[in-house]
Amino acid sequence: MASQDADPESEMPAAAYDERIIDLDFHMNPTEAELVRYVEDPVAREKFETVEFGMAPRKAKWDAAWAVPGGNEGLFTQGRAEVAEDVETVAEYFAIDDPIVNIGLNNTPTQHNPVQKNAIVRAANDFALDRVIPEDLHCLLMVPQWDPEYAVEEICRLGDKDGFVGAYGWFGPFSLLGDPAFDPMFEALVAYDLPLVLHGSLSFWPQDTPVGDGMLTWTEQLGFDWPVHAMLTAVNAVMSGVFDKFPDLQVVLEEGGHWWIPFARYRMDEFYEMHPEDVKLHPRVHELGNERLQRTPSDYLRDNFHVTTQPMAPPERSADFEQMLTQSMAEDMFLYSSDWPHQTLDPATWAFTDRAFDEDLRAAVLHENAAELFGI
Repeated sequence: MASQDADPESEMPAAAYDERIIDLDFHMNPTEAELVRYVEDPVAREKFETVEFGMAPRKAKWDAAWAVPGGNEGLFTQGRAEVAEDVETVAEYFAIDDPIVNIGLNNTPTQHNPVQKNAIVRAANDFALDRVIPEDLHCLLMVPQWDPEYAVEEICRLGDKDGFVGAYGWFGPFSLLGDPAFDPMFEALVAYDLPLVLHGSLSFWPQDTPVGDGMLTWTEQLGFDWPVHAMLTAVNAVMSGVFDKFPDLQVVLEEGGHWWIPFARYRMDEFYEMHPEDVKLHPRVHELGNERLQRTPSDYLRDNFHVTTQPMAPPERSADFEQMLTQSMAEDMFLYSSDWPHQTLDPATWAFTDRAFDEDLRAAVLHENAAELFGI
């Protein structure tokens, strides 16, 4: 049950304030000046303080986001949470009891210099430890997956600190997680009992992929590139034996859609059963000495993955919505997310206004799955 009374100015249904809501994708964006204070590397800090185009520049190429109200990325169309008090105010308005905060540096993977990227990741984590967690907010620990060795260092440095409930990285059109180079990071995540939360990366923009050069609309780029790469990330991790080696590893795919799950679960099982021979040639599976995966591929999808809801994109007919939720294993896999403060903000109104949601499914999606996964 929500801890706050209904906000009279909110458009949320009154019933939302009687249901606990955990939000898996709440972006907090402290000012660059605040983050720079936490950069320990003096060389990186000097660059951040003096460069005229700011801390985390975007590549200078126009893209489809310019055609969308709010401009590039649609950042801050709902406001900007710079401090913990801002998060609490917004959470109350949208009936969110437990916003799981990430420090919104989602263009970090697009940047080139690893020294600066690692420095700002460490700074963001220290900012969260100093300014977010003490305000009784849960936070995700950013991990620099482009540098698995440094990612392990950050996990070991902060993974046991109260308030960090998961690790935060990105999926996208770059290194897939089946690469054995990530194994030390997976081992550290399991040791500290931290789920790996992967958000869609801004690396989908046209300047970053050959396919993207043919995409000129925002609908294509954000609406479909991210779900495709979310699905590929999940299938690759399964078929490369990640969860045979790390059966306790849990992965959350944020803002990568969810209606692809029925397609992936049935197609993956059928293709695998037709030709399982090549699985044993994957370096990780070969190292384990396995002839086959230890489970059916779709079992890993159900047991080791979760997906976030935003944007829900529900069918118009409740009967169709209910069937899609069942086929997508929503009661086991779905976690509510708002994506505040971006233009794709998705309040949880559908969980209270659509007949597809009964009491049990609503509770599972809005808080039970997340509470169990993150131990909150």
